[in-house]
Amino acid sequence: MRRVIAAAAIACPAELQAGGLPPLPITAVGNWLGLWVDGDRRPWQTLLRIAEVIEGFDIRAREVHAQRRTLAQERDHLQQQQLEMERLRTMRATADQDLQVAHQTVAQFDEANRDLIQAVAAEMPQVAHHQRIKVAYDGFLPEIQAYLAALPGALLQGLGEQARHLYNAFNRADPPGDLLHALWLPLAENGKIEVEFAGEPGVRYDALIVFSEGHIKCLGLAILLAKNIAQKCPVIVFDDVVNAIDDDHRDGIWRTFFEDGLLDGKQIILTSHAEEFLHRIQQELGVRRAGAVKRYKFLPHQGEHELRVERDPPMKNYVLLAQQALAADEKREALRQARPALESLTDRLWTWLGRRTDGRIDIKLSGPRSPWELNNKCSKLRSAVDRIATQHPGAPQAVVALAALLNVSGSSIEWGYLNSGVHDSQRDHEFDRATVKVVVESITALDDALDALQRR
Repeated sequence: MRRVIAAAAIACPAELQAGGLPPLPITAVGNWLGLWVDGDRRPWQTLLRIAEVIEGFDIRAREVHAQRRTLAQERDHLQQQQLEMERLRTMRATADQDLQVAHQTVAQFDEANRDLIQAVAAEMPQVAHHQRIKVAYDGFLPEIQAYLAALPGALLQGLGEQARHLYNAFNRADPPGDLLHALWLPLAENGKIEVEFAGEPGVRYDALIVFSEGHIKCLGLAILLAKNIAQKCPVIVFDDVVNAIDDDHRDGIWRTFFEDGLLDGKQIILTSHAEEFLHRIQQELGVRRAGAVKRYKFLPHQGEHELRVERDPPMKNYVLLAQQALAADEKREALRQARPALESLTDRLWTWLGRRTDGRIDIKLSGPRSPWELNNKCSKLRSAVDRIATQHPGAPQAVVALAALLNVSGSSIEWGYLNSGVHDSQRDHEFDRATVKVVVESITALDDALDALQRR
C-alpha cells in the first residue's frame, strides 16, 4: 500500500489528493487497517483505483519504452547509413578526382600520339577486312584439311590394276619374276605403295625401298598414266622423256605409248632433246602413224634472244623418205633410204617372230668378219614367217612383201646397193626405175604388214 501511495504521489498526485486516503502509520500499530476496509471500504477502493491508474501508466510507459527502443535502433541504423553515405561521398569525390586526372592523362596521350591514332583509324578498315578473311579461313581450313586427307584415296582409288599393267608394260624387258603380281596404292596420307612380285606372290614389299630409281620413275609414270586413262583425258604431255626415264626403260615406255593401243584416240605431246631417241620412234611408228606426226624443232640460238622454231623439220622415217625420193625420180636417193628402212623393218619383223617362236634363223656369211646380206636375211625371214603366216593377221602380207622384194634379182645393182650400202662410188649402169619402184613398194607393204601384226 505504501508503494502504491508513493508511486501515486509521483504518477497521479491529483487523484491521490482527491481520494482523501487515510494516512499510513510508520509502523503497524493498532487497528490502522480498519480505516481502510471497515464500512464501505471507500479508502481501499480508492487505493485500488489509484493502483489501476498507476498500472495503466506503467503499461503506457512500457509501450513508450518499447517504441523508444525501436526508434533508437532506427536512429542507430540511420546514423550508420549516414556514415556510409559520407564514406561513399568521400570515395566518389576521390574517384571524381581520379577520373579527372585520367581524362587529363588520356587527353595528353591523344595529343602526344595524334599521328599514330590517325594511322590506326585509317588502318581499321583493313584490319576489319583481315578479320573477315581470318573468319573465312578458319571456316575453310577444316574443309581443305578434310579434302586433303581424303585426296590420296580420291586420286588413286581404282588405279592399282591399271597402274600394275602399265608398269609391267614399261618393264617388258625385265625377267618375268621381277614383274608385278599385285600393286596396292595408298588411300591415306603417308601411306605406303606396296607390291608383290610375280616371283614371290603373297609377299608384300614397300616399293620405295626395294625399287631402283628407274623403277620408281616407271611406277610414278604408270600411276599418272593410269589416272589419265581413268579420267579419259584427251591429251598426254610427256616432257623431256630422256631425262625423266633411264635408258633401260625408255624402249618399253615408248612401245607402251605407241604400240599397245592403250592410248588410242589421245593426242600425245612428246618432247626430248635426244635426237636418236626421236629418230628411232619415227622408224618404228610405221609410215601411217609417222606421216601423221606434227613435228617442231627448237633450234639453238645464234646470239638472238628469241626462240627459233622450225615448224616442219625433215621427216626421219626411212620409208617415207624413200617414197618421197621415188616421187621426185631420185632413184639413188630412194635406194639410199630404202636400205636403212629395210634393216629397221626386218629387225622389227624378227623381233615379232621371236615373241611367237624361238626366233632363230640361219644366215650364211661370206667371210669371218663380213656382215650378213639383207637379201639373205629377207629370204630367211620370209621362210620363217611363212610357216606361221596362217596363225597371225598381217603375216601373209609380210610374206608377200618379202617375196616381191626377193623377186628382184639378187645380182642386180639395186640389191647390190641394198646389201652393201650406198657409197659414193662410180657405177657403170643406171638404176632401173621400175626395179627401184618395186623395192620401195615392197618396203611400204612390209611396213603396212608390221602395222597389222603389231595390232596398232
